[in-house]
Amino acid sequence: MFAPWKRLRSDASAPSVPADSRGITRRRFTLGSLAAASAGMAAITLSSCTSDTNTDDGEPQVVTDESQIVDIINDYENVDTDLAASATYTLPLGTVLFHTEGSWAAAMMAPESSLHVNTLGVMSLSSGDLVTLIEAPTQGGTFGFFDVRCSDGVLAWVEVDYADRSWVLLGQALSAGTLSGEATILDQGDIDWEPPRFTVWGTSVIWYRMPQATGDSSSEDSHCYQWTLGDDEGQELWTSHGRFSASPRVADSILTIVPRVRDDEGTYYGLTAIDLTAGDNTRRAQLVLPRGVAPFEATYLNDTFVFSIEASYNGVGSLGNMGTFMGNEGGPYIYVRREPQSCALLLGNRYVVKSQASHFVIDPSAQTYAVLSAPDRCLDFGDWTASEGVTNQLLTYATVRDEQGLPASVTARVFTV
Repeated sequence: MFAPWKRLRSDASAPSVPADSRGITRRRFTLGSLAAASAGMAAITLSSCTSDTNTDDGEPQVVTDESQIVDIINDYENVDTDLAASATYTLPLGTVLFHTEGSWAAAMMAPESSLHVNTLGVMSLSSGDLVTLIEAPTQGGTFGFFDVRCSDGVLAWVEVDYADRSWVLLGQALSAGTLSGEATILDQGDIDWEPPRFTVWGTSVIWYRMPQATGDSSSEDSHCYQWTLGDDEGQELWTSHGRFSASPRVADSILTIVPRVRDDEGTYYGLTAIDLTAGDNTRRAQLVLPRGVAPFEATYLNDTFVFSIEASYNGVGSLGNMGTFMGNEGGPYIYVRREPQSCALLLGNRYVVKSQASHFVIDPSAQTYAVLSAPDRCLDFGDWTASEGVTNQLLTYATVRDEQGLPASVTARVFTV
């Protein structure tokens, strides 16, 4: 279960999409012109020109020396936070925010009519204004909005047909909070292919195309693609001989993906950093986790992998424990002994890690941590981290109860450094 689903389910905004036994078995595909024509919009093709960088994988990091683990709760000083919200906005109940980069956050909002489950838009971090961009799914019929992201230059979203569990990934130009041009179909799949985990960077959309863990296509390879506004093709960045773990994340133009590695030796996942500005898709850094350990989230921040483990694994060392870790191959690793809820980020020079009802703000150079409390009367899971990557503006949001104890609105807060 991946992060966007988990977040949306917690806010009751989208159902999950289980797999069954129907579907196709194609390894690579060209988007069908018939499907594009029926939707009344352009479609791209997908190019398979990835460089062969999946060799010489590192050694699995089985850490049994406790001196290699720095537990912030025990080893760092707890200090009062100096962060205060620079802006606080009250939004309609059901609003879910995603801040990938720039001055706008993508928003999945409560319906403006009973005809749709939800609508898509953006929120300005500077004013808190919500702008509705798409009121109804472009594919019509039984399709509904499933996930959305935006940068200052592009909006990307997934629509799912909840009748047959097929899906479509789309992208469209975005400028100053306004859509322009036509939506483009970037990818599509049926019940045997997982709705894509994706992110945006500048005017690009980056996503995984991978099979469901069960079904007719479960043995197919998985692929990471990138499409940029104006291109007719989506370029393949990486092939994984098995499903990726975690979602693709971009921080300071470094893409972090988690493909399968060491294919002949078992199930290993390699945290992989790729410089998107270099143009060669070459791996810049890697960290291979112990056998069988699949990270919940992973991002390369300030030349350091920050990754979280959602469950505890037996017999694989400290990196199989539940929590969030910061470090590179060879260690040491800073450790947050809390169940991970969302991806970590870098706010200025401090790391922000969400726990159950609050956020840890960690300064490794000063060896301190502070706790950023959630708003009053919010639900048990507190603030959600809307932002990701490297940012000077942390956006959080929380569902807040009224005086009678009923969920009434969403409080969004911006912390600026």
